[in-house]
Amino acid sequence: MLIEITSMQSINEAISKMHSGDTIILHDGIYQEKVEVWLNNITIRAKNTGKAIITNKDYYHKIMSDGNECNTFHTYTLYIGGNNITLEGLVIQNEALPSKIYGQAVALHVDGDNFSCKSCNITSAQDTLFTGPLPQDLCERYAAFYPPEKLKGLPSRQTYKNCIITGDVDFIFGCATALFEECTIITLDSNRSTPSFVCAPAHPKELPFGYLFYHCKFQGNEKTYLARPWRDYGCASFIDCELGNHILPEGFNKWNDTNRDKTARFFEYNKNVNIQERVSWSHQLTSFEAEDYVKNFYAYLLEKNR
Repeated sequence: MLIEITSMQSINEAISKMHSGDTIILHDGIYQEKVEVWLNNITIRAKNTGKAIITNKDYYHKIMSDGNECNTFHTYTLYIGGNNITLEGLVIQNEALPSKIYGQAVALHVDGDNFSCKSCNITSAQDTLFTGPLPQDLCERYAAFYPPEKLKGLPSRQTYKNCIITGDVDFIFGCATALFEECTIITLDSNRSTPSFVCAPAHPKELPFGYLFYHCKFQGNEKTYLARPWRDYGCASFIDCELGNHILPEGFNKWNDTNRDKTARFFEYNKNVNIQERVSWSHQLTSFEAEDYVKNFYAYLLEKNR
């Protein structure tokens, strides 16, 4: 079934009437709403790409009714808990900018498996896109106050194709096996005294693949690291990407005073990178190794879909 709504209507209400296999079309407009998707096998699509804007403004430093600050993982604008969900042509934003005032502010939080995001604009500042699940230690730590249905810690496979993702600090983070293909990754000017970070992977040791940025463009003016490991064994690969001058020559950071440089799995293939300037613990691939890596990454996603 095809359901069409305007910005005068509620996305959550429309989703509550959907069934597996349905598609919802969002007409042009601003949908000021915090949205959750738990149904499996549905599509949410903009009638016109970039014209349907889902927006909200929850953020870490927001004081809640209990007097505490809002937990990062409660700040999302759009939460995906169902499996086999597709988003197309949407703008998903968290309005809490700049991050030095509001702190973490998630725009899109994805926990479901086999998630697909096409031609979407995902924008915030710090922690823009959370690619769930949560790391195991946080699942245990949050067990007393976080909804159990969001603490399953199940593997998630996610693909982002031709998307624009904007932020400043760790703005792509989490534990999913996620493919970013032909995406534009934009680092905002944060006016901080320290550099920014594009991604903060936290993949467990037993997961063979983490993030793959493939044929992506990295843009911005703020001095930026490509990645730093949020947990030991965080995994991110950058293959055949176009890197702006804002990317620091070292490429990667080990995360403050940790020893995660001993376990991080960061891979890169780029003919324009000065290998001598990269940190010694990153893995610079040959063209053959890069081709093999991409092939195996895709095979892993396809194998898990069977």
